[in-house]
Amino acid sequence: MVKARFELAGKGTLVLTLSGHAGAAPAGADTVCAAASMLAYTVAQEVLEMEGKGKLRKKATIKLNQGAALITCKPKKSAWSEALHLYKVAQTGYRLLAANFPENVQVKTF
Repeated sequence: MVKARFELAGKGTLVLTLSGHAGAAPAGADTVCAAASMLAYTVAQEVLEMEGKGKLRKKATIKLNQGAALITCKPKKSAWSEALHLYKVAQTGYRLLAANFPENVQVKTF
């Protein structure tokens, strides 16, 4: 099962933690797992772009591994709405996956 957890940590840090495998199909053919992974990669890319534009207070943490991901960012005050929107859009994607594949995806939102 894929478990996605969103958190507001510390003073203004956004966190997405992803763990597990969907198990909806064999490895390499699991579209549920692919969808969950794509959402994480999209958040990671956008966080990197925000970092490159100087919108973060400190370097982002981005760890993307098979069956696990950790993406954190601490946006500057001027970029808070942008970063929060990014994470909320991802939450929506994971909620949709969980609603359609409840045996394969769990999500905890902030």
